[in-house]
Amino acid sequence: MVGDEMRSIDLPPSHQRIGSGWLEWGGADEIGSPAYWASQAWMWGEEYPTHYKLGRTLREELLACLLGGYGIPAEVGLAAYELLNAADREDPRRLTCPTRATGLLSAPLNVAGRQIRYRFAAQKGRYVAAALAGLANIDDQADDLTLRDALTTLPGVGPKTASWIVRNWRGSDSVSILDVHIIRAARMLRLFDAGWRVERHYGLMEAAYLDFATAIRSRASILDSVMWMTMRQLPSSLIASFVPPGMDPDRISLLRRVTPNQLTAMQ
Repeated sequence: MVGDEMRSIDLPPSHQRIGSGWLEWGGADEIGSPAYWASQAWMWGEEYPTHYKLGRTLREELLACLLGGYGIPAEVGLAAYELLNAADREDPRRLTCPTRATGLLSAPLNVAGRQIRYRFAAQKGRYVAAALAGLANIDDQADDLTLRDALTTLPGVGPKTASWIVRNWRGSDSVSILDVHIIRAARMLRLFDAGWRVERHYGLMEAAYLDFATAIRSRASILDSVMWMTMRQLPSSLIASFVPPGMDPDRISLLRRVTPNQLTAMQ
């Protein structure tokens, strides 16, 4: 129900394969199956299509994403963003000074009633100052991929953070935020070759993820967020025991992942 309106989605039978590969849709109630991700992404897209957006401007989105990421719990990153963003609104010059930015990040943060110190305050303070200063040289009217690549030239902004910024700000379905939770979800489905590593094969992994989103008829931007929210709450024992729908658990090591072409070629 959305307001007073009843909405529905039709999914293929659970044993129907996706394209010509071995991966089956599975059931919408099977956590981690293609049908589960498709149904969850559809529901979130119906009710909260831009729930992941953090800032009101590209500058704010850059700041929010730069303060989150690896080694920083989401709640801590958000608290740091709120503190620094308030300071930036008062005087934009404060955060383009590394000393001032680091000083703000070094103070204890109030996170759900607890005083927590932000990790990597000195490093992130330098990144924040340099990235915000360098943003003036970025063409914010460029297409999604060009903007993503341009953002990676800023200090402290790699492909994942740049993709995160573009996804949030543009609602882009052309990029993927390959953080640890998304990678785990994709590996549960055996979408990635075992030898792929995000620091070396970002483009290949992103293409495989985007092809999967297309194959299950989901917006990549919404699916990314839903995977992240779900995977960060699942116990590791459940993740380790998951077997993709249609895969014989005794033959997992013998099978190669479904190719992007197989995923995209819907029956």
